[in-house]
Amino acid sequence: MQKRIGDRLIIIGVAHVLPKSISEVREAIELERPNIVAVELCPSRYSALGQRAKVSAIDALREGQLNLFLLNRLLYHLQNKFARQTGIFAGEEMLVAIRSAEKVGARVELIDRDIGLTLERFNSHVGKLEKLKLLSEIFMAFLPMRGKISLEKLMNENAVPEVVREFKRIYPKAYDVFIEERDEFMASRIASLLKIGNGKIVCVVGAGHLPGIYQKLLNLGNSGHAN
Repeated sequence: MQKRIGDRLIIIGVAHVLPKSISEVREAIELERPNIVAVELCPSRYSALGQRAKVSAIDALREGQLNLFLLNRLLYHLQNKFARQTGIFAGEEMLVAIRSAEKVGARVELIDRDIGLTLERFNSHVGKLEKLKLLSEIFMAFLPMRGKISLEKLMNENAVPEVVREFKRIYPKAYDVFIEERDEFMASRIASLLKIGNGKIVCVVGAGHLPGIYQKLLNLGNSGHAN
């Protein structure tokens, strides 16, 4: 799923554990040969993906970050539960984007807000009842499932906004933290990259972020000719 803004920006929305997302990312970068490839990663997540680094629970407890550590691990294992269905690990499409950028000589930009700050915002901004409801749903996702989830549905351009709206309706504060605030942060980073250069940019983000980032960039006046 892609959106173009003018002749300089291509935003690719990916499902983080869907195999066809990998080929779409690779093909787009090799075809467009951009100056910059921007990815939905922060330095901490990039380091964890590249090195498979894992912070231990003991280290997290020592640093007073056990709650954030546990939430991060829950989300990580949830993604990998879906990944086992599709044969790729969570985050692989971002690494493919980075390797493809290196192949065409593009500069890589990490445009997401730091994961630690996002989890801190979740901890402080989301009420106990909403946290419990969301975490309960995450736990339910670990139960055995009948057949495979049709992740391809998430790549339907009409379905993604509906999924995001439903998440916002059920978990309004979590939506603010995980989607709205990060959409704003990443759109601002992309706008800055557009202003400081005149080359082409390919941006790779989760499908749920694509509508929000796209609209925010249009609102910021970086529209050119959008399609």
